[in-house]
Amino acid sequence: LAGKRVLVTGANRGVGLALCEELTRRGAEVVATCRRTSEALMALKPKEVIEDVDVTDAASCERMAKAVGGTLDIVVNNAGYFYEPVEKVTDGSMAFDEELKMIDICAVGPLRVSNALYNAGKITKGGKIAMVTSQGGSVTWREVQNPSGGDYGHHMSKAAANMGAKLLAQELKHEGIMVQVLHPGFNKTDMTA
Repeated sequence: LAGKRVLVTGANRGVGLALCEELTRRGAEVVATCRRTSEALMALKPKEVIEDVDVTDAASCERMAKAVGGTLDIVVNNAGYFYEPVEKVTDGSMAFDEELKMIDICAVGPLRVSNALYNAGKITKGGKIAMVTSQGGSVTWREVQNPSGGDYGHHMSKAAANMGAKLLAQELKHEGIMVQVLHPGFNKTDMTA
């Protein structure tokens, strides 16, 4: 990764911050994007920091893409949102607005970011796009390993993100751009703690 330019969304905390730490350690030029920066992120001294990025807003993603200085080797769509408690139909705890927010940020957000960067010429032949997702988007996993139901927004958003990544991979393979999904496993962060 030494010398590679890597953009990470949601870079100010949690998994995004940990990715930036590791990328920096390995010599990558980190382009950190977030809604608000953090002291921990700034301590890493990323090559670029782009704030006020809202992955639910196409215009915000387009501004971010224009602000990126040069082309990118790798884009890591990491920005996410998780709502607790677990929502269930059987106890009347469904939080539909929160579920839609999870789907918008976790599934549609990566497409907004990738679309903006591609159309601004920031991702070119040989580039790679990674979508941070979860085994929670697997229908089989829900049937076999975790058949309890509930937690609709999280699992639906990850299933949609997985499909979005597959469709994007099919579309961009002829452009020489690889798209992949990443499942980092459960991580105890301020979002999940």
